[in-house]
Amino acid sequence: MALFTTNYKDLNDKNTPVPEGVYECIIEETGPDATPGGTEYIKVNLRIRKDLDQALPNTNGKQHNRLVFMNIWKRKKTGKYDPSDLNFIMKAAGYPENTPVEDWDDWTNKLVGKPVKVKVTIDKSEYQGKTTKRNQVWANSFKPTDYPLQGSQNNQDPFDQKGNTTEISDKDLPF
Repeated sequence: MALFTTNYKDLNDKNTPVPEGVYECIIEETGPDATPGGTEYIKVNLRIRKDLDQALPNTNGKQHNRLVFMNIWKRKKTGKYDPSDLNFIMKAAGYPENTPVEDWDDWTNKLVGKPVKVKVTIDKSEYQGKTTKRNQVWANSFKPTDYPLQGSQNNQDPFDQKGNTTEISDKDLPF
């Protein structure tokens, strides 16, 4: 008996961009990075949620589990990131006004696993006579999700017991 039989008629070309639209995503990875030439940016990798096929059949239902990449570039004039770009993402992820972000590790810890809603567009760029289509997500398109995650999936530590500590002495331990 065969493990499976090949069937290619329903394959999607994964090299084609995700169709334009509004998608519910999970922030899968984020943090600072640099091009081979040394230009610094912040990468934000978004995975289209696969738990919303029935709720969003025309967007998430057709493109679930695909990745969309976004980069936030330092401004040439200032050499710094635009604070509004960073704030749009933090607000969409559900953080209240005046939330401190200590460093890029803190940024990553706060955002990875958070659900957000983004508008995905297709950008066409021409290089050496060849036109390439790729997805584009702008920071100002980040919005709070319409479908919050349930329980510990929402990037919450299930063992985090803030304010609820229990002291255990050595004599209480079995070893």
